[in-house]
Amino acid sequence: MKTRNLTISAIFMALGLVMHFLVPPIFGGVKPDFLLSMMFISLIIAGDIKEAILIGVAGGIMSALTTSFPGGQIPNFIEKIIVAIVIFILIQKFGKDLNKYQIIFIYAFGTLVSGVLFLLLALGITKQMNLFLPSLPVVLVAMVVNSIFGLILMNAYKKIEKMI
Repeated sequence: MKTRNLTISAIFMALGLVMHFLVPPIFGGVKPDFLLSMMFISLIIAGDIKEAILIGVAGGIMSALTTSFPGGQIPNFIEKIIVAIVIFILIQKFGKDLNKYQIIFIYAFGTLVSGVLFLLLALGITKQMNLFLPSLPVVLVAMVVNSIFGLILMNAYKKIEKMI
């Protein structure tokens, strides 16, 4: 990873972690996953699959350390790595010059995959699969919030990139 990309990705991931601590729960006691949003923009910046896996591992560790979901440490770690690989491949298919619809799709699809995968893993481990459907609306709300936030974030990044 280029030093510039590594630095920018690290700043985004750290910002996501700080936002995770500062933002209170908004919907059903669940916090928006700003770390996931920052992970997606880091994946857009990433140059190859190794960098994407590294971003997923870093995101997984940070999520595991800060989760408030009972038994959510292992599911967070596993889910972030899988999502990082899936979204990186999707970004590669779209190309580096993303339009706003592709950005919205990346954030919406990534959040959906992340949320569903996390719920399946976490509820499966804790043997509470009966809570899957009632928990799904939280994922759908997060999908909308992350898509809007992702579009704003990407526009900000493009402006910053021109200044650097």
